Amino acid sequence: MRFDKGVLRRLLFAAFCVALTLAAVTARAEEDIAALLAGRLEQDSALKTRAIELRQAELTHSETTITNGFSVKLNTGALLFRFDGEGTFQAEPTITLELPAANNAALTVSAPLTAGGGAAADTSNTTFTLSADITGNSRKKRTVELLQAGRAVTEARRALQKRALEVEKEFYQALRGLYEQEAALYTKNETRWTEELEFTMVRAQGYDESSAAYRAARMELAKAEREAAEAERRLRRDIAVFARDCGRESMDALPRSVPAPSSGGPEEGAPEGGGLLSLAGFDRSRYTELESARWRRYINTLSREADGELGVRLEGGGTLNNTAFQSGTDGGTHSLNAGASLSWRGITLSGGLEFPLGGGGGSPALKLSVGLDSETLALAPLKRRQDALAAQKELIEIENSGKTWDDLLASTDRERSDLLWQRRERAEQFELYGELEADMLIWFEQGVIPESEYRRAEANRENARYNCLITDTDMILYQIEISLYLIME
Repeated sequence: MRFDKGVLRRLLFAAFCVALTLAAVTARAEEDIAALLAGRLEQDSALKTRAIELRQAELTHSETTITNGFSVKLNTGALLFRFDGEGTFQAEPTITLELPAANNAALTVSAPLTAGGGAAADTSNTTFTLSADITGNSRKKRTVELLQAGRAVTEARRALQKRALEVEKEFYQALRGLYEQEAALYTKNETRWTEELEFTMVRAQGYDESSAAYRAARMELAKAEREAAEAERRLRRDIAVFARDCGRESMDALPRSVPAPSSGGPEEGAPEGGGLLSLAGFDRSRYTELESARWRRYINTLSREADGELGVRLEGGGTLNNTAFQSGTDGGTHSLNAGASLSWRGITLSGGLEFPLGGGGGSPALKLSVGLDSETLALAPLKRRQDALAAQKELIEIENSGKTWDDLLASTDRERSDLLWQRRERAEQFELYGELEADMLIWFEQGVIPESEYRRAEANRENARYNCLITDTDMILYQIEISLYLIME
């Protein structure tokens, strides 16, 4: 068979134009869906609340960081002014420098001051004290506090991301429902055209209008028309509601295509050759439930270790012109002091040694104190048992999360296979119905078949089209569900 080159060029050009038109329609539809989804996200009050909660968590984290960082505290103490005679001034200012990151280290300077009355300023009993923790319980408590504040930010961010995915899921679920209604409408239209064809055949057979066959065919046609009209009315109403939820006043028609599900390309979770995400492509450590269970185990273990550890704190310093140690007629003498305190489950021991520098200042002084909290001491064994049970429970939660992950791997893999098979089958079905509709159009234009026969083929094709859209939407919903299972950050 020989083809005319001019005809062949025109056919190729027409096919190229059709391909460009279809690509443009798809791009516009995807842009429209993106705009609708953006409107839906903007309208969601829960998403706005999650954004506020994230900002609050960030501020709390900043506050915790400042609280556990370097700080300077100044206090003038009580200021006393006397206006008798030449007047005197008394004060006891204190300055404290704290550095929690360095084992809760602190430097305190206290300087009782007396001035006026014709005498030189007196700085007796000015003290310098440096203290720090030796054991790590305070450091661990600080670490726990900082980690919890940081975790609160992480969880608030994940909650925001999760809500955004949930809104997207609700959006596509609503769109899928509208596609189902659209497909059902075309099914009812197909029934209507079938009944019209049956009614036409009854009339062509010469039945009288008063005959049972004629009236039965007429009633079936009227019923099919009424049901189609009612389905269309409900669809228009639900489209209007959908449009308002997306921030639009109205919407003429549904998008005729949806974005292709993202396979993630060469990244983790993307199967070879593209397609739908698979949980098998992700490490189980990214499963949200398992990660949360492991986090709780980690932070609770740190908290238990911090609570049960022996606390040891050392301090040392000196006092200028310490009046507690008299040095003849010259008043006080300089002194040094050192001390330690131990605390463990309701028992507190502390002691210190203070001794003068130089001769004539007296003998060293020793301070001792013992504290006992019977309630804390009695509760300590019970708390240890509670901690042991809590640790066992945390391990069970981790184990159960691992089992849930294995179950999800199997169920999502089946769902993924079913969706891919369904997409392929419905695409082939749509292609067959499209070919049949094209043939029926030619036969209708040639007068071979009545219009109702062609309209029935057209309705079947549109029904198949919306079934494809439903499957594509199901694939998007599957992708969203996979994302909800995983930590995607």
